[in-house]
Amino acid sequence: MKKINYPKLNETVYYEQLDNGLSVYLLPKNGFNRTYVTLSAKLGSVVGDLYKNDQKIEVPQGIAHFLEHKLFDQDGSDVSLKFALNHAQVNAFTQHNRTTYLFSCTDHLDKNISTLLDFVLNPTFTKEGIEKEKGIITQEIKMYEDNADTVAYMGLLKNMYASHPVREDILGSVDSISTIDKETLDFIHSVFYNPENMVLFATGNLEVEKVMQTIKSNITAGKETDLNIKVTEVIAENYIVGKKSSVVEKDIIMPSPLLGIKLPKEIYQVKNIMKNELIVSILMDLLFGKSSNYYKEFLSKGYINDTFGMDITLDETYGYVMIGSDTYYPDELLKELVNIFKTLDHFTIELDAFKRTKKQVIGGFIHALNSLEYIAHQFTNYHYLNTSLFNVLDVASEITIEDIKNIIPCFTEEESYSTIKLEPKK
Repeated sequence: MKKINYPKLNETVYYEQLDNGLSVYLLPKNGFNRTYVTLSAKLGSVVGDLYKNDQKIEVPQGIAHFLEHKLFDQDGSDVSLKFALNHAQVNAFTQHNRTTYLFSCTDHLDKNISTLLDFVLNPTFTKEGIEKEKGIITQEIKMYEDNADTVAYMGLLKNMYASHPVREDILGSVDSISTIDKETLDFIHSVFYNPENMVLFATGNLEVEKVMQTIKSNITAGKETDLNIKVTEVIAENYIVGKKSSVVEKDIIMPSPLLGIKLPKEIYQVKNIMKNELIVSILMDLLFGKSSNYYKEFLSKGYINDTFGMDITLDETYGYVMIGSDTYYPDELLKELVNIFKTLDHFTIELDAFKRTKKQVIGGFIHALNSLEYIAHQFTNYHYLNTSLFNVLDVASEITIEDIKNIIPCFTEEESYSTIKLEPKK
């Protein structure tokens, strides 16, 4: 077992790659009564084309989310009940880039780890259960179609990306999930739920040696890799958006505009993606943080309210920034935002403001280390980006005001802007 020390943070991570390929990371945390455990597979809605013996295999849209749901069904019973009997809360979620299964408990850690590994790695799919699940997920899809935030977010992704799979709904569509059968689920599970494609992370109240032994004694042998199966890489798009704007009518009271900026490859397809993520975060805070002039101006004009916010996402093959707010002045807000980014090369960055914002980013990160959930999910996220969460402090401390200035040209191209505006039904 490898021991990785982070003296500046007073943290120690224990790592071992098991014989079957599963990567295991353990982070004991003093002062916690609870233990938080995640098991993630690098399978989300963004999936490259699959080929077997050079024959293309269609992967139904929404398969990752469907698989997440079905794994909880063990021989007709919900595995959540088993966790509850051992005083644990269990959940799972599917994102664009991965699927994660998790539980939190204060006791019976060994039993809960055993249950987690068993139900995720050893599925019991049935034709009857799959057909029943289609009805459940169909209702979930329809529910999200009525959710204004989801409609705006996914609509803007579809505007920005012409063909990249990040534009596809994580849940899939009613038509796409109707094609899923037992053979498809078994096949996708065998390809992507291979332990070599997975990572287990545990943090909180735990004894390292005992937990590692529990994992090893409950893990099954790794699945043999089918050499005839090839998963092609997803190709990143350029920064030019597929569609400049769209308007959607929904049952809402106040309009909801959203601006998306599709970032160029040089921001996210780099060795140190973490550094660029932090640089973008600092720039956005300088522009629109609550102490910024733009934020105060928008507030005084009534352009924004407490729904104002942004999303910064950088991954292996895509990157974007979204920003918006519910407002009675949607056109004015979008016009102001576009103008700010178009003329960003004239934005003056005050050294004191930069230093203050940088300190806030570092301070926020240190404070976040009090959250087991934050640590677990961010650690896994950065693991799949070939870096470590605990490098943040060193990376952030090296960022200079020149780094902020150098990234500004990536935000000034009008061809990278797209907007969506949700309006109340007339």
